[in-house]
Order: sequence, then C-alpha cells, then structure tokens
Amino acid sequence: MKPIISVIVPVYQVEAYLTHCLDSLCRQSLPDIELILVDDASPDRCGAICDEYAAKDSRIRVFHQPENRGLSAARNLAIRNAAGDYLMFVDGDDWVHEDFCKAAYECAQQHHADLVMFNYVHVRTGEEEASQRKVFRSFTEGCKTKEESLDMILVDGGNAAWNKLYRKELFKDITYPEGFLYEDTGATYKLMFNATRFCFLDQVLYYQNIRPDSITTSKVTQKVLDDRATLNIQRYRDLTSWGFRSEMLEYRFLNFALWYCIHQKRDMSNPDYIYLSRALRSCRQVPQAFTSKKRYALWLFKHCPWLIDLFYTIKGREVI
Repeated sequence: MKPIISVIVPVYQVEAYLTHCLDSLCRQSLPDIELILVDDASPDRCGAICDEYAAKDSRIRVFHQPENRGLSAARNLAIRNAAGDYLMFVDGDDWVHEDFCKAAYECAQQHHADLVMFNYVHVRTGEEEASQRKVFRSFTEGCKTKEESLDMILVDGGNAAWNKLYRKELFKDITYPEGFLYEDTGATYKLMFNATRFCFLDQVLYYQNIRPDSITTSKVTQKVLDDRATLNIQRYRDLTSWGFRSEMLEYRFLNFALWYCIHQKRDMSNPDYIYLSRALRSCRQVPQAFTSKKRYALWLFKHCPWLIDLFYTIKGREVI
C-alpha cells in the first residue's frame, strides 16, 4: 500500500538516542506511513540499529551512505526516494508524539494545506516532557496569509524542518543546501513561499532534545560564521526580490548582521562582513524588537566600533 507520509530520519552519531526516536515513530497512530532512515556513514552502531528496526517493521527503509556527506545530503537522498504524498522530518536524537503524523495530516486535509507547522518543546537532559513550555506561545491556530506564514518562520524556532508537514510537490525544485550548517535557513523560506495554503496547529507533536554537544549549542567557529552569513544574506535577498517586506524580516536580518559583525571583528577583507556592516550603518530605524542592549551595541558599532572589539575581548562571544 502506498504510504500517506514519508518520515525522513537522517542518522549520524546518535546511538544513545536513536532507539527512543525510532520507538516513538513505530508507535504512530497513523499506520499508513513509511520511515526512511539514512545512515550517514555513522561510525557508531547507528547503522546496525537502523537495520535491526527495519527487520522488525516493514514500513522502514534504510539507506547507508558510503561516506559522511552531511544532513542536507541525507535529506535530499530520502526525498528523492520517498513514496508518500507528504513528507515529515525527524532528527535522530529527538522524538515525537504518537499523533505526530496523524494530527498534522488531518490538519492538512481539513484545511487543504500544502504545509502545516505545529508546536514543539525543548527538552533538556534530566527534565520531564510535561514540564516544558510550548515554543510558540503567541501564535493562534488556523490558516495564515503568505505574509503571516513567512513571518512565523522568521521567529526563533520557526525555521526548523522537523516541526512541519509538507506536500511532497513543494520539493520539486527545492533541495537542502549541501555542505552547510544551519541548512534549514536555506530551504524553509522557499518551501513556505511556494505553498499555496499554510496552517498552524497549536499542538505539541515534537520533542527537541537539547544536547550540550549539538550544533546549535556548540561554539562559534569560522564555518558557522561563513555558513550562516551566506544563507541569511541569500534568504534576505530572495524574499525582498520576491516582494516580501515586513518588520520581522528587517529585525531578523539586522539582528543577525549585528551578531555576525561583532563576531567577525571588522574583517574588511570579508565580503559578507562588508555587506552586513553596510546594512547596519545604513539602518535609519532601529527595529522595535531590539532590546536596549542590542540598541546600545548597534550604536557602538556605528559610532565607536573599537569599543565593540574591546567588549568582545573582555566578555567573550556572548556580547549581545
């Protein structure tokens, strides 16, 4: 039987968490799904664990990459091989509610939506799921306009691939950018822009495991700076060229530009730094969402940039 949803799980160095993740997927209340596990040449037992689950559940398909190619390549491989009409993503160290697939699919059917976004929670080691607060506490449930939907993915936590259900056709000309960290920044806005109908479901269906060694909690390296700059600049250029302008877009772009320029430390040989620093200096109206600390940092950057470098040296990278 053709699956309704293909759930894609890239797997790399998550041996300690993978069984919990897969157990939550195998218990889904919507049975007509397939699970596509992509072992990205993980050096631990992840590949073997995937094969063990596939031997027990015929809905599971496993792909073993011959070499580590990264999260985007794993997702793109799975998308090309997916049989479902809809796609969902899960990271191998996270887990999901038993109605993860069913609730999102029913919402899509009820509202004829191409893309559904739902709520989730952060769970840190040693904490109980029930004690966590929803990430999105100000969003109202229901269908949204194109402008509202694009604003929603620009807020903290809205850009992730895994708290959404997508009609597969949205990926016809869109892939995840390979070789980049923070790859969702390079794809989610394109998928959202292409969707003809978008809905938000205010139900917690996903549990994100906050690990101290994950990419989102690791230190700022040059690759982090380079990748985030490339993807954020491209997103801003694309959205503005497509006619989308909003306070949220300006806030997110300037907020990122300030973070980047502080960490890059006046590197005038870097084209990304030049572009983003010019955006900051040409800013005439500070976004209302800027905190007083960020307003002060922006003023210093525009008028006394050497003081930013001094604070950076004294206080470390978490300047703002």
